[in-house]
Amino acid sequence: MNFYALSSLVNGLSATALGILVYFRSTRNPKHLTYGMFCLTVSLWSYASFAWHYTDSREFAFLFTRLLMAGAILIPITYLHHILVSLDQLDKHRLLLKIGYALSGFFLLTNCTSYFIADLQPELSFKYWPKPGPAFHLFLVWFVSYAVYAIYLITTEYRRATGLQRNQYLYLLIGSLIGYGGGATNFPLWYGIAVPPDGTILVSVYTALVAYTIIRFRLMDITVVIHKGVAYGLLLAAIFIPVYLTSAASQRVSLYSAPPLFAGTLLFACGLWVFLKNPRALTNVTFGLTCSAASIWLFSFFLSYSATDETEARFWGKCVYVGVVYLPALVYHFCASLLHRRTHKRLIVSNYLISTVFLLLIPTPYLVNNQYHYFWGYYPATGILHPVFLLYFGAIGGLSLYQLYHGYHVTKVHSPTEAARLKYVFWAFAIGYLASLDFVQSYGHEFYPIGYVLTCVFVLIVTSAIVKFQLMGGALMPATPKMLPYLQALGLVPFYAVVLLLIRLFTGSMHYLLAGILLATFLAFAGVLAGLQKRIEKTIERVLFRQRYDAYETLIEFSKAMVTILDLSALNSTIMDTLARVLGIEKISVFLLDKERNQYSLAAAHGLDFDEMKTVTFSSSARLPQHLARTRSIVLLEELRQDRDDPSEQAVIDTLQVLHAELCIPLVNKDRLIGFFNFGKRASRSMYSEADLALLTTLAQNAAVALDNAMLYEDLRRSRLLMRRTDRLRSLETIAGGFAHEIRNPLTSIKTFVQLAPERKHDDEFIEHFSQIVHEDVLRIERLIQEILDYARYMEPKFSLENLNDIVISCLYFVEVKAESKNIAVEKDFIRTLPSIMLDRQQIKQVLLNLLINAMEAMGDRGGRLAVRTRGLSKPDGDFWIQIEVQDTGPGIAPADLDHIFDPFYTTKHHSEEREGTGLGLTIVHQIVQEHHGYIEVESQPGRGTTFFINLPIRQPEDLFARERMEHEKTDSVGR
Repeated sequence: MNFYALSSLVNGLSATALGILVYFRSTRNPKHLTYGMFCLTVSLWSYASFAWHYTDSREFAFLFTRLLMAGAILIPITYLHHILVSLDQLDKHRLLLKIGYALSGFFLLTNCTSYFIADLQPELSFKYWPKPGPAFHLFLVWFVSYAVYAIYLITTEYRRATGLQRNQYLYLLIGSLIGYGGGATNFPLWYGIAVPPDGTILVSVYTALVAYTIIRFRLMDITVVIHKGVAYGLLLAAIFIPVYLTSAASQRVSLYSAPPLFAGTLLFACGLWVFLKNPRALTNVTFGLTCSAASIWLFSFFLSYSATDETEARFWGKCVYVGVVYLPALVYHFCASLLHRRTHKRLIVSNYLISTVFLLLIPTPYLVNNQYHYFWGYYPATGILHPVFLLYFGAIGGLSLYQLYHGYHVTKVHSPTEAARLKYVFWAFAIGYLASLDFVQSYGHEFYPIGYVLTCVFVLIVTSAIVKFQLMGGALMPATPKMLPYLQALGLVPFYAVVLLLIRLFTGSMHYLLAGILLATFLAFAGVLAGLQKRIEKTIERVLFRQRYDAYETLIEFSKAMVTILDLSALNSTIMDTLARVLGIEKISVFLLDKERNQYSLAAAHGLDFDEMKTVTFSSSARLPQHLARTRSIVLLEELRQDRDDPSEQAVIDTLQVLHAELCIPLVNKDRLIGFFNFGKRASRSMYSEADLALLTTLAQNAAVALDNAMLYEDLRRSRLLMRRTDRLRSLETIAGGFAHEIRNPLTSIKTFVQLAPERKHDDEFIEHFSQIVHEDVLRIERLIQEILDYARYMEPKFSLENLNDIVISCLYFVEVKAESKNIAVEKDFIRTLPSIMLDRQQIKQVLLNLLINAMEAMGDRGGRLAVRTRGLSKPDGDFWIQIEVQDTGPGIAPADLDHIFDPFYTTKHHSEEREGTGLGLTIVHQIVQEHHGYIEVESQPGRGTTFFINLPIRQPEDLFARERMEHEKTDSVGR
C-alpha cells in the first residue's frame, strides 16, 4: 500500500466515523446534519480515491476518478452549508446556497462526460492521472470561490466574537485552512505541474477539528491543544509507528489485509487509552482487555490474509481464536462492572474457565480444522466442536445484552440520565455483536468479512461513552496489594506471546530469550515515554507559552497563601486585584452570604461601579444561588445559551448578564454555598480554557475556605468587641465611685472660692492665690472626665509609648475609695526606672481594672490586703520584660477551677453577694494581653489568696508587629 492510498483510506475512515458520531449525537440538530452531509461527500471522495490508486485497469480508473470527483464536487457546497448553519447566517445566504446546489448538479452531470475529465495520463508515479476538460476549469473557479467565501465568513465572525464562540470559530478557521490547503495539492497535476498531492492526509485533520467544535461546548484553548498534542502524539507514535513499520518491512499489506490491520491498531489504541484514563476502575480494565482480545483477532486475520504459505496461514488462523475465545467472558465481565452487579462473580469465573477450555482446544483439530482459500486470502475452517463454541459465544453475548437492557429499564425510573447512558452502550454492543457474522466464512461461504467495521463502531461508541459520560464502574473484584504483582505479571503473558509470534514471523523460529529481552526493553521504553510525556507538556508550556506558565505559577502560589489572610476586606481586594492582573479579566465581583438576612450581597468588585452593583442582592431561593448550590460546578454563560433544550435556565442567563459575567464559580465550604465569583470578559477577548477553568476551580475551593475563615474571624472580632464593651460597663460603677471621691476636694475649693470671692474681691493676693488653685482643680476634673470618657468610649486599638506606672496609678485612683469602704489596704511597690513600652492605654487599663475589681470582690467586706507591684524581668534569651503583679488575700481559687478561669463564660461567682459573674472578664484580660504579645500567669492557694502576673515585652514599634508585617508582605507579594 503506497502513501497516497493510505492517506485516502485514513481520510475515508475518519470522515465516516466522525460523521456518524456527530450526526447520531443529535439527529435533529441542523449543525450535526450538515456536518454529516459534508463527511459523506469527503468519504465518497476518499474511498473512491483509495480504489483509484489500487486499480490497474484503465476502465476502472475512469470509473473511480468520476466517483471521487463526484465527492469533490459536493464538498464546497456542503461545506458552505455547514458553515452558514454554524454561523446562524442561513437566511441571509439562501439564494447563494441554492445557486451552489444547482451548480453542483450541473457539474455532476458533466462529470459523466469528457467535458469534465478529458483523459487519464501518467503523472509522476501515478499511472492514471486525470486531465481537465472545459467544464473542469469552471468547476475549479467555483470550488475556490465558495471555499474562500466560507473562510471569509468564519474570519469575520471570529473577529466579532468573544470567549467560547471566538475559540470555536478559531478551530473552524484553522481546520478549514489546513483541510483546503491539503486538498488543494491534488489540483496542480491536473495541469501538468509536478506538485505531488502529499497534503491529502490533512483533510482528516479538518474533519476532526470541525467534529470537535460541534461536540465540545467548552473547547480547549488552542495553546493547550498544541502542547498536549505534541506530547500525546509522541505516545501514539510509539503505538502506531512500529505497527506500520513492521507491515512495510514485511511487505505483507494488501488491499484485503489492510483493513484488519488498521482496525486492530485502532482497537488497541482505544483500549489502551481508556485503561490509562483510570487503571484502577474495573470498567476500564475489562474494556481494555476486550479491545486487546479483539486486536489479537484482527492482527491475526491480517497476517492470515497476507500469508503466502499454507502452513503459516494455518498457524495465524489458529491465533485468531486466541483472542476470540475470551471475548464472551470479557464482554460479560465489562457489562457486570458497568452495572455494578456484585452477585455475578461465579458466572464471571465460570465464563473465564470455559474460555480457557476452548483456548486449550485451539492446537487440536476440534475447534479449528484446516482452512479455506478465498479471493482475499486464507480463512480458518471449523472443527467438530466449533458449533458448541458458537452456542457459548451467542448465549453469553445475548445474556450480556439482556443485562444491559434490564439495567436500562430498572434505572430509567429513578435515574433517566443513567438509563440513557446504558441505552447508548446497549446499542453499541448490539452493533458489535453483528461482527459474529464473520463466523459464516468459516463454514465455506465466500464473501469478504466486514466484522472489523462493526467492531470499530462498537469500540468507538463505548470509548466515547466511557470517557465523555464517565461510565467508571466500581471494582467488582478489587485487587489486593498482595495480589497486584501477580496480576501485573499475568498481564505480561499475552504481550510476551505477541512478541514471540512476531519473532517467529520474521525469523521462522521461536527465540524465547530474545522475546523476553524485547518485552523488557519495550516496557522500559514505555515507562520512559510515560514520564517523558509530562515533561514534554511542561517544557512546551514553559518555552512557547511562558506568560501563561508564569501566570499559572503565580495563581497557584497565591491560592496557597491567601488562606493566611484573615481580614475579609483585604482578602477580597487581594483576590480581585490578583485575578484581574494575572488573567486579564476586566470585570470581577464576589457575592457572600449574609447569614442574618439570608441573602447574598456584593462583597467586592473590580471594574464595576460598586455603589451601583451593591443594590443587587440574591435571596438563597433565587435561581442563580439555587443552581450553584445544586450543581456545585462552574457555570459558563455560553454553555447555557447553547443549551436551548432547558428553558428554565433563562433566569440564570439573565442574572449573569446583569452581573456582566461570562463565568460563575460557586464558593462551597462544609457543604454550604457561602458565595460565588463572577468573572467577565478577558481583555484579550480569549475564552476560558480547560486549564483556566481547572485552575480557577481549585483557587475557588481555597478561596471558599479562606473567605469562610475570614467571615468567621470577622464575627469573632465583633463578638470580642461586644464582650469588651460589656465588660467596660462593669468597671464604670467602680470608676464612678472613685470619680466622686476624687472631685470632692476640687469642688470644695471651688465652692469656698465662690463663697469668699464677693467679700474679698479687693484682696488681690487672695484672688490671685485662689484663682490658681481653682484653675488647677478644674483642670484635674477635666482630666478625670476625659479618662472616664476615653475608657467608656471604645476605639480601635491605638498603640503608643506609655509609662506603665502612670497607668497603674491612674487605675488605683478609681478603686482606692471602694477599697477603703471595704477595709482593704492597698499596697504599692513600683520600680520607677521602668522604660516606656508600646501599648494601648485604655486596653491595659481595662485589664488592670478587671483584676483589681475581681480582687476586691474576692475579699468582700471582710477586708484584707491588695498589693500592686511592677518590676523588670530579664529572660534567658536576653529580652527584657515588664511584669505587673496584682495580689489579694481572698479565699483563693480551687485547683479544679484554676485551669479554666480564662475559659469564656466560666465563673466562680455564682454565689457572689454583689453580682453574678458573666465568666467573660478574665477571658478578655487574656485576649488583650495576648494581643500585646505578652502572657498572664496565676498562682493561688485556697484560704490564702490569689496572685496574677501580667508579663509584657519591651519592644520598639518596628519590632512589635514584625511578624504580622512579614506575613502581610509575603501574602501581598503574591498578589502584586
